[in-house]
Amino acid sequence: MKYIALGLASVYVGLPTLIYTNPWILNYFIFSHLMRWPLFVDFSQPQKLGLEATRNFYLQEVGGNRLGLWHVLPKSLSNKHQIPDDSKFEDHLSDGFPIILYLHGNANTRAASHRIQLYKLLQDMDYHVVALDYRGYGDSLGQPTEDGLVSDSGVVYRWIQQKRGKSPVFIWGHSLGTGVTVKLTSQLCKTGESPSGVVLEAPFNNILDAVRSIYLSQPYKIIPGFDKVFLDTVRKNDIHFASDESVKDVTSPMLMLHAEDDWIVPFALGQKLYKVALEERPPDSGPVEFVAFNSSYNYGHKYIYTAPELPRIIRNFISRNHGTD
Repeated sequence: MKYIALGLASVYVGLPTLIYTNPWILNYFIFSHLMRWPLFVDFSQPQKLGLEATRNFYLQEVGGNRLGLWHVLPKSLSNKHQIPDDSKFEDHLSDGFPIILYLHGNANTRAASHRIQLYKLLQDMDYHVVALDYRGYGDSLGQPTEDGLVSDSGVVYRWIQQKRGKSPVFIWGHSLGTGVTVKLTSQLCKTGESPSGVVLEAPFNNILDAVRSIYLSQPYKIIPGFDKVFLDTVRKNDIHFASDESVKDVTSPMLMLHAEDDWIVPFALGQKLYKVALEERPPDSGPVEFVAFNSSYNYGHKYIYTAPELPRIIRNFISRNHGTD
């Protein structure tokens, strides 16, 4: 027991020291892009993971990074006799079915099981889903940075815009992906390229409050130099994800989804972002809605997709904003 206690004490003291002297290490904690589950995924064969009528393809980022993506067809187009050749998948983006650009959170890849289950749900609702892995995730090349993730998402969004015809485009972000979504959408709204709507699942107001609140930080908050060791290091790495600032420029309609028992991104952080979106966006902005899921359902951070009422909530949001561009 004595050696165990000494080992735990060494880790407790050693981790802040390691981060303070090697600030770059915190990037790996925040993006967690080296954590990959399931292992040994063959991204070229999404059907082996249970995804029918899904194409794997790649886009080239401006800086030369290769981005890996899946395009999941709506159920109405997924009948065996209607599935086009891979090269023709993108032609169906202009068929009028809503298109969801899905921006995932940190850790794992577009093949994570809870993400796949959401794609399948949206597919059954007759929506296109375009899901990417940012640089450094999955089979996408490069090293993740805040601006890099936003840039990658912008490349995919503009590719969709070129292909969509009159089909409405919605951006769905989860967890860290909500920070990417809000920052990207704020930029798009400024340039007149705004999406038809934005869905934020398990959102947070800014990365500093998220770092303060995450369960891994709690044992260290009693350290007098917590802010200097952890928060200043986040700033040094140029990671901000200040959604509470960026959201002020988002004029697209917004839907926020958050479970009260979310132990990764606390429910209160989502409420803070909602308050800013409600009170500080331009008067002519689209509506913003916050849907809370009671803790008794145990949806936590990743399982809102299992809520029986979610299809109705999403369908209502998309139908209300189908023509908003």
